[in-house]
Amino acid sequence: MPSGIGAVKADRMRQMRAALTPEFCGRLLLPGDGDYERRRTVWNAMVDRRPAAIAVCTSTLDVVRAVDAARAEGLPLSVRGGGHSVSGHALCDGGLTIDLSGMRRVTVRAGQGLVEAEGGCRLADLDPATAAHGLVVPAGTVSETGLGGLALGGGTGWLTRSYGLTCDNLVACEVVLADGRVVEASATERADLFWALRGGGGNFGIVTRFTLRAHRFGPGMLVAASLYGPEEAHEALAAYADLAPGLPRQIGWHASLKKRLPAYPFVPAERVGSPGLLLIAMWLGDAADPAAAQVRSLTQVGRPSAQECLVLPFADGVQRLMDAEFPDGQRYYTKAAHLRGLDEEAISETVRFWTEMPMGGEIVLLGLGGALRDVPEPDSAFSHRGCPWWLEFLLHWQDPRSDAPYVRQVREAVGRIGDCVAAGSYLNMRNADEGDDVRTLTEAYEGPEKYARLRQVKSRYDPGNTFRCNWNTPPADDPLSGARTRQPLPRAADQDKGDTCPS
Repeated sequence: MPSGIGAVKADRMRQMRAALTPEFCGRLLLPGDGDYERRRTVWNAMVDRRPAAIAVCTSTLDVVRAVDAARAEGLPLSVRGGGHSVSGHALCDGGLTIDLSGMRRVTVRAGQGLVEAEGGCRLADLDPATAAHGLVVPAGTVSETGLGGLALGGGTGWLTRSYGLTCDNLVACEVVLADGRVVEASATERADLFWALRGGGGNFGIVTRFTLRAHRFGPGMLVAASLYGPEEAHEALAAYADLAPGLPRQIGWHASLKKRLPAYPFVPAERVGSPGLLLIAMWLGDAADPAAAQVRSLTQVGRPSAQECLVLPFADGVQRLMDAEFPDGQRYYTKAAHLRGLDEEAISETVRFWTEMPMGGEIVLLGLGGALRDVPEPDSAFSHRGCPWWLEFLLHWQDPRSDAPYVRQVREAVGRIGDCVAAGSYLNMRNADEGDDVRTLTEAYEGPEKYARLRQVKSRYDPGNTFRCNWNTPPADDPLSGARTRQPLPRAADQDKGDTCPS
């Protein structure tokens, strides 16, 4: 007979299995089980949380049973799709984590231009499946990114200027609600819920199936890149800021200030590992289109030390370019900002921080516009569509003792950029120290009207705030909603404690 800790574990396992009922076909993992440690580990090593149990689901019915079990046991509940968010909301201490990694099937309905993807899909599942049919769904830029978190928070990527955000291409969602019901949300069915799912995050339910619009694309993408050393970076960025707003939507052009240049196909071997600015222009259409030649001219900006123009496979090439730079297990910190403009002060401060920064990673400047603005601001929960620029610090290191000083340096750098920084933030790039209080989330959703509308939707579909391990939008009648504060980043001494979901 088990005794002591073993008896407690066995008793808890019996309770959880009883709550799940025999219809649960997935796996239930408790601390100490063989696969528990792997499944409680996420992309960002700053996140160190220990769920009481992890339910690895293989179907929508499994998800329903897991939600019912969490409610019956009175456990906080979190949802893990790809586990790739910087904030680590996939896990919650002492609660039940619903792991969707057993739900990664993709069905392409090429004749209808539609794709159905289960809630645990990653871009590495989606992109090859669509490419086989000459199609693409606009998504992110790292293949291990989970589709679910990406789409529900918005979904920016290489193709945004031409085809919009991932959430703009949602057609329907199958959703498990807090009371265990399974519902469909679309423009014609539960339209309020569908509106909230497009940019409002995981607040309203667990999406077990996404139906997305796909576009004819590929298989290759024309990419034109120019490379600059630190001495030429300011001049090149000034020219970039002047030219990018006037480009047609068929061109995506972004600037990446890298601490160490990766071994991209267009980076000379002798420059790999050294600091460098890459200006990467992409033709977001048929690579054989004569108009695609426009991207070649962009390699002449400033005084590049190297230039290259080539056609790369999209699914197996472009979408995997950045994978090696951002592997699991490093300590990641991101700080993103919408910019009203890109003036000399913003360029100077960005370049200064890049040349001095002690941590690894990159600073990205991305010109927005194009299809992003085709959707009127009130028509989805995603906000700040009118901002012309997006700035992102995507940085990493290994030593936990560097957390506090490095985070402080990044936040101070963004603060010094000046008047170009607009209020608000992109939900998918928010960090654990940015909080989900009313003020910050009102800014994230570009004002009180949209935030109030989200809270009304929350009241209708999750009145008990079951789905709160996220950037939480509380129900409209939640009396504690104004009291939420920023969660501190975990300190090195507290790595065995993590932090919890708001209660």
